[in-house]
Amino acid sequence: MMTVIPADELEVRIRNTMWELVPTSDLVTIQAVFRAVHGGAVMEYSADFGEARRLPGTVCAVEHVQSVVIGYDEKSRRWLLGLYMNQPQDKPRWVELVHWPVGDNRMYGAAAQQAGRALADYIGSPLKIFGAKKVTAPLNDPDVRGIVTGPLTPHRRDEIDPRQVMELAEPISLPIQYPSMWLGRERSGVTLRLAKDATSSQKRHEAPSFNQCVINLEQGTIRLMPPTGLLGAFLGGQARVLKTADVRNVELRHTVRERSEMREESGGLATEVTYLLNIWGVYLTLSDESLLLAQTGHETNTNLLRSRAVGGNKLAVDSARGLEYLRLHQADQSLFERAQKWAESAALVIAGALHTRLVKTEVQETYSADVENTSQ
Repeated sequence: MMTVIPADELEVRIRNTMWELVPTSDLVTIQAVFRAVHGGAVMEYSADFGEARRLPGTVCAVEHVQSVVIGYDEKSRRWLLGLYMNQPQDKPRWVELVHWPVGDNRMYGAAAQQAGRALADYIGSPLKIFGAKKVTAPLNDPDVRGIVTGPLTPHRRDEIDPRQVMELAEPISLPIQYPSMWLGRERSGVTLRLAKDATSSQKRHEAPSFNQCVINLEQGTIRLMPPTGLLGAFLGGQARVLKTADVRNVELRHTVRERSEMREESGGLATEVTYLLNIWGVYLTLSDESLLLAQTGHETNTNLLRSRAVGGNKLAVDSARGLEYLRLHQADQSLFERAQKWAESAALVIAGALHTRLVKTEVQETYSADVENTSQ
């Protein structure tokens, strides 16, 4: 069986063992210009196709692909599908493989996403998305809402197998608590509860849609309940029930978000202050969707990363100011470790209860003060 997805001057052909790009033509004997075999070590392409995209020769190893990327480019008003490459002796770069005709954000979104998901699966690469107003489901199920799994930018990724997950989770004493969050054992599984303020996005631009997650191992179900009140009514007010067997893995996503702002001083000078926001999110990964269950965060700034000497003499340090700096630094570090440890423990407990893999990802993001302000 073959799935054909039309694009602009090309069509994507997806078979059980192969993903191909074929020029649109009435000729029966037309040849593919790009091919990836499921689980293969290399991608093959025509010389002209590779030369136009600065790819070496006619073969490139999949190990040089950091991620498959799909997204909507506002400037050209097209959906694009390509690769984020990191080849030897070359800077990491974007390589476009195929694009769709001009249209609005939703017109070709499902087609691009189905093609991208398949390519990512075939070459064993993470799938990222940019510029989408709403990420849709595959073409064969257009009524189901979903989002692409995993971070949407280049990231580091480590996987822990289920046996090791259970070994790491066993010493964790439940319940574990964090401001506005509680995770403990109840009846036939584990339950996660979030208070109202834990479902607020605030500076993090993302928040859990559910304030309670009940994993029932006897029934093989995960029950997700939305907040009550006005927000719950807006979200539909109904619980969502998943099968534990449908969970591909639990993801612990560590996002380091950096933003800088300039603070004007007297004499026409300005000081740049950099804020580092660390966010740890615990996600359930389904076949085509990532559900955020809980997240912790900690923000610090460069004022705590500096200690000034007095009068130009590095040894003549103001002891009172030095002690205060040390106290603040230790308090900041303690809050950082608390947020990190709770999220890591929660991810291990949930993955252990589900007997599934734990995927640890790390993402670096940078924002200017102007971008940060407009996004809130």
